Amino acid sequence: MPRFHPIFVHLLVAVYSFQTPSTILRSHKVIGNSGHNTAHINSVAMNAETKTAAEFAAGKKRPLHSIYTMIADRDSSSLSTTHKEARLGDILTVEIELSPENDYVPDQLFDPMGEVTFVLGWGNFLPGLHELLMSGISNDYEVSNVSIDAGFGRHNPDLVIEVPKKNLKKVRDEEEIVPKATLNLEGGIKVTVLDVTKDTVLLDANHPLSGSSYSCNLKVLSIDPYPLDKLEFKIDTDTSKSQNDHIQSSSQFEIATFAMGCFWGVELAFMRTPGVVGTRAGYTQGIENPSYEEIKKGGTGHREAVMVIYDSRVVSYKELLTVYSKRLAATATEYIKLDMFAEDNEDNEKPIESPDSQYKHGLYYHNEEQKKLAQEYINSMKDSRYSDIELKPATLFYNAEEKHQQYLYKGGQSARKGCRETIRCYG
Repeated sequence: MPRFHPIFVHLLVAVYSFQTPSTILRSHKVIGNSGHNTAHINSVAMNAETKTAAEFAAGKKRPLHSIYTMIADRDSSSLSTTHKEARLGDILTVEIELSPENDYVPDQLFDPMGEVTFVLGWGNFLPGLHELLMSGISNDYEVSNVSIDAGFGRHNPDLVIEVPKKNLKKVRDEEEIVPKATLNLEGGIKVTVLDVTKDTVLLDANHPLSGSSYSCNLKVLSIDPYPLDKLEFKIDTDTSKSQNDHIQSSSQFEIATFAMGCFWGVELAFMRTPGVVGTRAGYTQGIENPSYEEIKKGGTGHREAVMVIYDSRVVSYKELLTVYSKRLAATATEYIKLDMFAEDNEDNEKPIESPDSQYKHGLYYHNEEQKKLAQEYINSMKDSRYSDIELKPATLFYNAEEKHQQYLYKGGQSARKGCRETIRCYG
């Protein structure tokens, strides 16, 4: 039976406000892939987010966590070999076929069939798939006709509430309050009218597609460890040669880091690129162990950046630079405005780094080959509007807050490989 509550608006706002991405993840582990209620996060990150939220409520700074928090513990011997059981941060290749169930008609934001490769627990695909595969599966794992969440969350009975009509007095036309009608309430909340009596209205604040699902046929083709040894560029002080030339694993998976101001748009551009198997939005180049507040305030030296994990057999670093270049050209006119943030010092010489320096463009190389190609790319640029791109070795990468990860994909923009739809975003 639905619950009756005399102060509906306040209750509904309270209940609905708890359905933020992080809360839904903690309670359901999967949430939507359309609208801003979409994300997937692993148990490690969920625990970290819960902790930092509590610290923030107590007035403490919210520390950002490095990329290592997104990778399960493993010994160094596993770096160059394929292991048997999938763990958080592993790179999975699967053969998949997803068929909508129960008359659900999807707006495909991802590739629903064929061979798909992704980093387990990092988003970049349907959250329900990550949930299915996070249970310790191994090579040759295979399932048929398994129902997985379509990305809009399970239907929550607590969001079906019976309320007095008088509490809906802000609805302009009472004639709008009829079964199946959608009402826009205070705070931008949308609800569906289920039933109407003389004095009460039964409302459902769940997403209209909550409970939608796919029938999943899947076979795991390979499980590869994340290339931990390629996360940062390091110099061998004894030989003056890149350690990357000596100690990096033979994995075909490589890592690249790009900065282009706001990370939302460029992340989606890379998500759409064939051969890219994972992305993370975050911060690089600054002080160690920063807090979100410190970066936002400025002066830490960090850049908003996107870390890209890619299969070098499918896409080259040079081709990734082309994706970067096209996105840069599409946003160049907007970034001219950033010049207004630069302040000259007293001697009118080098500009003082402003709080907005986190939006500086940059290419951060993980090996000597990337350094060479990135330098050639920068040297070839002729348009002064966006030729100020810094080139530096890759350093420790810190994850941005979960709400920033795959932001435009969560907002309903397609991440299908090869998609050419216009990216609707500044940055």
